[in-house]
Amino acid sequence: MRDNIKYQFLKKLKNKYRLVILNDGTFQERIAVKITPLLILSITMLVSFLLIISTFLLFSFTPLKEYVPGKTSTETKKELIKISTKLDSLVVLLEEKDLYVNNLRTILNGGVPTNEISITTTSENKNKNSDLNISEEDSVFRLMVERKTNGDYISVKPNGSIYFYSPLSGDFTEKYDRLKNHFGVDIISNKGEFIHSTCEGIVVLSNWTKETGYVIAVQHSEGFLSLYKHNSSLLKEVGDLVKTGDPIAIIGNSGELSTGPHLHFELWKNGKSVDPENYISF
Repeated sequence: MRDNIKYQFLKKLKNKYRLVILNDGTFQERIAVKITPLLILSITMLVSFLLIISTFLLFSFTPLKEYVPGKTSTETKKELIKISTKLDSLVVLLEEKDLYVNNLRTILNGGVPTNEISITTTSENKNKNSDLNISEEDSVFRLMVERKTNGDYISVKPNGSIYFYSPLSGDFTEKYDRLKNHFGVDIISNKGEFIHSTCEGIVVLSNWTKETGYVIAVQHSEGFLSLYKHNSSLLKEVGDLVKTGDPIAIIGNSGELSTGPHLHFELWKNGKSVDPENYISF
């Protein structure tokens, strides 16, 4: 029975038909084509196969392959690698900025920066291994400082100079000592004395804290930041541009960490504390 059905089906596929196209007005025969269902099926399969192969080749060897999910060109991959590398660099930079801001907040509140322990260890190792003999560069440096009579020190850079001016004329009560977590110098002077900006820059902090009282900070070029603590009043606000020697505060005794009228002055470079006496002749 099944063989009979199969035979009938194959026979129908081989039946011949005539496809005739007639003139609608004269009924004249224009085109006549003999076809069979098997021929139509074969042509359909062949055309489908060719379409599939053409589509595959088109999306494999032409720029259209970029529109296929999961497929990218070599140039696109290179761009993605570059973007990924830049993103990693930005993440590292952002983390460094966050660390800088957090350390700045800690400093303003009278705390100890988180990265100072490793810095101290490095400094101690360098001091142990350093040569105590006076070098030629050190002698030139000392001559440069001794020749200055206006109280400032010039830090030379390739494109010019950075001028540091003494923020206050007075006597030292305590000097910079990183081992004691004293990241600046304390200077006493007469009551009502103006405190001057040590260098031109922009005010990035003008506020009051419980430990350090009235505090003002100025951001300078080359990554320098100067801090002035325990003031009685502040003369500048955040965003103000100041020049070298401009009055920015008045000496005072504000904050819990102050034991008398004085200025606690700190100088930072690229997020690390430095000894102000290495840059300023007070």
